Amino acid sequence: SNSRMKLFLLCSLSVAPLVSSLVLGSLRAPVVRARTDRCVSSRAAALQCVAACATLRSSRARMAHTDELAATLLRADVLHDDKQSAELFELVVPLAASQPGNVELLWRSARAHHDLADDLADEPARREQLLRDGLGIAQAALEAHPDNGMCHKWAGILLGALGEFLPTKEKVGNAFIIKTRLETAAALRPDDSSVQLALGEWAFKVAGISFIERNAAKLLFGSPPEATYDDALAYFSRSSELKPSKKAAYKAALSCQKLRRAEEARQWARDTLDLPAAGEADAETDRLASAMLK
Repeated sequence: SNSRMKLFLLCSLSVAPLVSSLVLGSLRAPVVRARTDRCVSSRAAALQCVAACATLRSSRARMAHTDELAATLLRADVLHDDKQSAELFELVVPLAASQPGNVELLWRSARAHHDLADDLADEPARREQLLRDGLGIAQAALEAHPDNGMCHKWAGILLGALGEFLPTKEKVGNAFIIKTRLETAAALRPDDSSVQLALGEWAFKVAGISFIERNAAKLLFGSPPEATYDDALAYFSRSSELKPSKKAAYKAALSCQKLRRAEEARQWARDTLDLPAAGEADAETDRLASAMLK
């Protein structure tokens, strides 16, 4: 009996620490789990915060880049309107070359080539190269963005300007392409005065196609491109209505001369001189308009 009692007490003393450990462990487990959950939750929140900050910094950087680009595009348009062709070229052309996927820069680069070429009437070799380079840029932009009216417009204008350096066959063949480009641009941009001006210049050139060029067109294309000086005058008049310019007014005067409407031609020449001048091209236009009035 005493032996049994001693054995029971001994077992109780041996088991007690184990039971106590199990009990305390079961009590501590929720506390440990809670602390662990809080740590995991804190880490997740920290990671979310870091990600949010990175996204915010990236968003701010994009916004800053967008604002800077918008300011550059606005500056380019002001320089174009002010006929500051050299400064425009330096601003836009390198930037467009560094961002070949940006259509807004690409067509402005093509335009900058045209504007600078327009001021280099006394440097035919450089003028031709600028027109060819600008046309390449405009055509590449048009291939990537076929629904962009500005790409159609400048591809047509530059191809037309290049005509003075091309042989008869190529020039006549290009006349059909130029018309398509400009008519597409006009459909996409019905209130663009420079598209109407370009259509007028196209019609004026076609109306003045020589006998040799007309026969070449018949042989090569079945029929020559068709336009009259009346068509040209209508385009130039429309351009002047949308936005008066020396170039449109002077070209309207030339059209009236071809149509033997002398007084109307003189009025357009006076209108040309009344408009403010900017740049070498405008100065030359004024000289030509003044000669009409003598």
